[in-house]
Amino acid sequence: MSSLPPECERLVEALDRATAWLAGLDRHDAGQVEHALAERLDAIEALTQWIAAEQQASRPVNPRLAAHLTKDLEAGAEILLRLALDREVTRADILDLNRELQMLRGLTGAPPTRLFTIDCLG
Repeated sequence: MSSLPPECERLVEALDRATAWLAGLDRHDAGQVEHALAERLDAIEALTQWIAAEQQASRPVNPRLAAHLTKDLEAGAEILLRLALDREVTRADILDLNRELQMLRGLTGAPPTRLFTIDCLG
């Protein structure tokens, strides 16, 4: 990427770092996932603003940048797919746990109340 302007190079590196971090972290740690997604979003927004400024200044986008962003888009799509699959597995696990909880509550509910009968003696 050495043919990119230094500011663009810095922004691309930030996006690469955020994408690599998101791809490599434990997806079961919701806090880390949320933080990594926010960092990647910030990197994407910064790069988008830089590209918009370049276009407004009538400077063409470097083809190497476009190729790199295409590769990053593919990596992001793979991450999104894995997160969507994880979400569905988690949803199914929660449904199973809720069913088991209902069964447990049914089994451990209050014992039946003792029926009192009134006889003619009293």
